Amino acid sequence: MSENINTSGGVTRKMINMNISEDVSYWISKWNITREQLQNAVDRVGGKETRVSDYLRAKGIIRF
Repeated sequence: MSENINTSGGVTRKMINMNISEDVSYWISKWNITREQLQNAVDRVGGKETRVSDYLRAKGIIRF
């Protein structure tokens, strides 16, 4: 098992795991989106944070 050094409070900051409620809560709060929007993005591009944020920006869901 590999370790991710970018964690805080159990939430991995580089990967989004839709099976961990703390992860889901963190990301929907960070981006001010719904769980469904996050799930759709993860389904489309995978769980890597940069890919998900790029996807959400391209769709106009987030602005930063």
